[in-house]
Amino acid sequence: MFKNLRIIYVVSITVIIILFSLFISKNKTYFISSSTDAVRFISFGDNPHVPERKVKDQLNMLITSINKEKVSLVIHVGDTLGGREPCTNSMINLQKDIMNQLNAPVLYTPGDNEWRDCYQDKKVDVYNNIERLDYIRQTHFSNKRTLGKNPVQIENQSKKGYPENARLMINNVAFISAHVIGGNNNYDPTNEINTMEYRERDSANISWIKDTFKKYERASAFVVAIHADMYSSKSSFLPAAYEAFRISLYEISNKYQKPLLILYGDSHEFKDFQPMPKEYPFIYAIENYGDPDIKALMIEVDASKNKPFYVVKVIKGESLLTWTLRNIKRVKNYLIRNFQKIVDNP
Repeated sequence: MFKNLRIIYVVSITVIIILFSLFISKNKTYFISSSTDAVRFISFGDNPHVPERKVKDQLNMLITSINKEKVSLVIHVGDTLGGREPCTNSMINLQKDIMNQLNAPVLYTPGDNEWRDCYQDKKVDVYNNIERLDYIRQTHFSNKRTLGKNPVQIENQSKKGYPENARLMINNVAFISAHVIGGNNNYDPTNEINTMEYRERDSANISWIKDTFKKYERASAFVVAIHADMYSSKSSFLPAAYEAFRISLYEISNKYQKPLLILYGDSHEFKDFQPMPKEYPFIYAIENYGDPDIKALMIEVDASKNKPFYVVKVIKGESLLTWTLRNIKRVKNYLIRNFQKIVDNP
């Protein structure tokens, strides 16, 4: 018994030290000089995995910090709630209300946590995932406007049943959202209904991207906001669920020869890279931070530069004290959930 307790103690301390080190290394602010005609926007996603009663407190500092910045647009790349939080109407509505506290227009693309995963037992309160998606479409995308305190008009794919797919132009930069989610994009060979939904949405996404590039062919640069990490290394990852969409983006970038940023979340780890610079030199990718790192990215778009998409600033969403306390609780909850496994395998 004492041996097991020592193991738990060592694991707890080790995890806390690692998390603290990550906080120190990642909570830095970066500034890069910008040209006068550049477009700046802010992006965030993969919200804190906390119960509904704690959501406002956890996001308050981030929302306040974002509102201090002067940007043309805010993009939320999905997963407004955690993987274990129930997909209740009140939780979904609360997350919308929080996005509507932002001063800038908010372009939101859904993630898997707020609808696709809602039928899974880990959510405790189980829902029909397709019904949850319909609810989000009704509450978040019922008019052709963004979210936020000062919404703007957008074009969307509502005529084909995908109002969440939107587009707008800001200073000759085209911003596009496409509904591509984690959880293998709802592709599930064991579930015919889910797989059918995936195939139809995947086809609509590709059609939307092609149509938008044709419409905005004179744009100087393109930002495509999705939720899914199409470059994941997880063992459960099925590349086939993203292949058609990814290749469509790559090929269209070479066709129009314009800088194209794939902006996404899902894996909760900041990345800034070119996936295939030799074969597809116009494709860039930036992954947002996510739980447990409550941060946003200010990104500058300037097609005249060698690196047309710059992370200008990392916007912090919580203090060191609140971050430490929250992650101590995370470690505690993890150990409680896995205590029996540790005891059974001394």
